[in-house]
Amino acid sequence: MDGLKFFHQLIIILGFSIPVIYIFNKIKLPSIIGFLITGIIIGPFGLKLIDDIGGIQLMADIGVAFLLFTIGIEIRLSRFLKNLSEILLTGGMQILCTFIVGLAIGLAMQLSIGQSVFIGFILVHSSSALILKILKDRDDENSPQGKISIGVILFQDVMVVPMMLLIPFLVGGSGPDALMIIWKLVKSILIIVVILVAARYIIPFALERLVTMNMRDVLVISSVVITMGIAWITESLGLSLAIGAFLAGLALSDTDFTHQIISDISPFRDVFLSVFFVSFGMILNLDFLRENTGYIITISLMIILIKATIVFGLVKWMRYPLRVALLSGVLLSQIGEFSFVLASQGFENKIISNEIYQTFIGASVLTFMVTPLLVSLVYYLLTRKNIFNPARQGLHPDERIPVSNHVIICGMGLNGRNLAKVLKDTAIHYVVIDLNFQKIKKAKSKGDKNTIWGDASSVEILRRANVEAARVMVIAISDRFLTKSCLQNAKAINPKLHVIVRTKYLADIEELLALGADDVIPEEFETSIQIFSRVLKMFHIPNSIVLAQGNIIRNKSYGVFRDVRYTQEAFDQIGQILAQGTIETYFIGPGNPIIGKSIRDVNLKAESGAMIINIIRKNQTITNPPSEFVFEAEDQLILFGSHSAIDLGLKILDGSL
Repeated sequence: MDGLKFFHQLIIILGFSIPVIYIFNKIKLPSIIGFLITGIIIGPFGLKLIDDIGGIQLMADIGVAFLLFTIGIEIRLSRFLKNLSEILLTGGMQILCTFIVGLAIGLAMQLSIGQSVFIGFILVHSSSALILKILKDRDDENSPQGKISIGVILFQDVMVVPMMLLIPFLVGGSGPDALMIIWKLVKSILIIVVILVAARYIIPFALERLVTMNMRDVLVISSVVITMGIAWITESLGLSLAIGAFLAGLALSDTDFTHQIISDISPFRDVFLSVFFVSFGMILNLDFLRENTGYIITISLMIILIKATIVFGLVKWMRYPLRVALLSGVLLSQIGEFSFVLASQGFENKIISNEIYQTFIGASVLTFMVTPLLVSLVYYLLTRKNIFNPARQGLHPDERIPVSNHVIICGMGLNGRNLAKVLKDTAIHYVVIDLNFQKIKKAKSKGDKNTIWGDASSVEILRRANVEAARVMVIAISDRFLTKSCLQNAKAINPKLHVIVRTKYLADIEELLALGADDVIPEEFETSIQIFSRVLKMFHIPNSIVLAQGNIIRNKSYGVFRDVRYTQEAFDQIGQILAQGTIETYFIGPGNPIIGKSIRDVNLKAESGAMIINIIRKNQTITNPPSEFVFEAEDQLILFGSHSAIDLGLKILDGSL
């Protein structure tokens, strides 16, 4: 594509996107739908402002690669490997079940065996870009439905390779033999393992050398090169750009560079990803859609219903609650971008007719547009209407755990496990609730009988934990929706319950307080308190004052950091504390330069403002020592003065001034 033409088309895409996205934000609809409509308007079947989408498609692929890279970084390699067996099981079962349904549909349409198999192939895939964008916008990647959806789409992406290899068989060609296909699959797995290992140990080493140069632009360029370089390698070896980018992100997770790299990549990702959704809208043939509107809408609804039902059934079979099954089902209910790759190959090889191909394109774009709306609707119903609450369905709670005045811990992550250990050591009764069946099973095997597998937002589960008799509840889970629903239901049952909520989302603080949270602990603010506490200790501020300052910051729900009311009041309190004097001890070690000198010789009060009020020598306390007192090794001095005076005085006593 001519460079100037490409630049012209990019300006058209971004220029038309601005008003469309503005309108969609005003009417509170997902921006993804706005991008799709932008593509339809300016594409070859709309106003024909862009008729060649080859170069645009390249930018779209880059956007998906950047998105998967940032998702890979945030998932963390350790967590990914820990859930690998569940990912393989869920992804494998989803592909198998959906393929069988697609095959049956093809045969029911009186298509040939090869065509029916191909229908199964293109039906199994869901959209990595769409699902990850929805999860990202909702900060829902670490929720149960987020983990399930990401695991399924990654497994689907890997399976594109054998499906592409099988296309020659479906048209009656010789194609590769069975051993070749098996070898390709084994090779794909080996490539993934080698890239993960190499990137895990080589790239952080190289980045560390680059960081020492203290050149921000070098790190930005390096981040882009790493993302696209590994993506290019995987595509060259027969896998996709998206898989390579995800592996690159996964390899760099749990390193010191994670947060900075995400910051550097995000602007590139957002621009390119917008282009992806616009380019997707461009492929919709409006003429064919007008002529076959009812037929295409029916096919679209059937695809959504079939795929959502299959995923819903699988997630329920894996013992997840109704809420997670519903959200997972709608998230994975659309047709994916890799289905288009397969469909175009099938159309070129005459496996499917032009009518089937155009119907597939039209139905797929419609499923893309409907999915964000369905996800928003399900979240709305779950949050506002609470129609899936077990208590509303007339369910009766099981026998309650026989404890009272206890602590309910929601979530067996690091925070939950640490709290449970402390409570156990201090003989305080507690009950743990978690959705991860393996964690609950492991806890029970270690003797923790008061553990419940289930959804902590369920009224039935809360009653099972005897929430009416509980004293404290600690909600330490990563699912934002589950956190709010759990808080709301627990407070409705027991208004006197003291609820402590951990969150990493600053935007949720006010809502959590409004829902009844007694204490909200934002991870970022607590990290800030730890940082300034350690800095103050370096300046010899006593622990009591450091703790007092931390409490002032935490008071009024971290208003100081959130720049809301009480800010000046809090800083005035801190100023009053810092203005007061403090006491510090100083031990005279062997070789100290003041040994053999008198208090008059050192002249500490005149030089620093700090005053020696007591000296402890051989377990004897000397109060108000005279100026002729001579210092000896192992004397312990008790100093009094302002914080700055103490800091200066300690330097004088050390001989560093």
